[in-house]
Amino acid sequence: MCGFGAALAVAAALYQKRKSGKAGRARTSLSALSALPQMPFCYDYAGRAEFNEPSGPAARGYDALHQLYQAKDAWIVIAASRKDLTRFQHVAGFEMLPGLPSGEWERTLETVIPTVSAAIWIERFHAADIGASICNNIETIRASSTRSPDGQPGIDRGTYSFSTYKDHPSGHVVTYLDPYGVRPADAKVFALPPAEKYGGSTRQILLALGYSETDIGQLLASGDVSERWSREYLPS
Repeated sequence: MCGFGAALAVAAALYQKRKSGKAGRARTSLSALSALPQMPFCYDYAGRAEFNEPSGPAARGYDALHQLYQAKDAWIVIAASRKDLTRFQHVAGFEMLPGLPSGEWERTLETVIPTVSAAIWIERFHAADIGASICNNIETIRASSTRSPDGQPGIDRGTYSFSTYKDHPSGHVVTYLDPYGVRPADAKVFALPPAEKYGGSTRQILLALGYSETDIGQLLASGDVSERWSREYLPS
């Protein structure tokens, strides 16, 4: 959603400039974006039928081929449709599924999936080109997908990739989401190091410009220059 919001904001700003000739500042937020999934249901008229979306505490998905199932050790979600039905014949344990009446699909999936671990099911479904994933919270996902910074953007590391900086300029241990949102075929994505604290290079820059340590000390004492913007890494 963050990437989509940023792309949408850029597109809106470019459209505004093209139409009006004026460049505006585009703003977005996750709270604003949270309304987007509701947009398909934001209309009403006399005689409108009920929306057929999953609802209620027992809802686990849209239909038998697109919902949550309990595996032997964890919950998994299968994201398939009727056009993917023939692919199930290539999944060990579900070779018979395409030949069953649609009314038996959910019962069959609920019966077979608990017999094997989630990781094995994900491997089998992916091998058959069927969308599936283990349902984890963000802490578990981050713990299994975090590494020390290596200068790489994490594009080759799958769906999730994080880097933990133990020597972050803020003085804290900070975990970044890697810049893998865009995965170009030819262009290169760079993983930039964390920005230093504002003013951290003041002394080095003044030395490079020919100022002596005495001059720099006087400039700092007078307040004409500073080695920090605030006591914290970023002002709170």
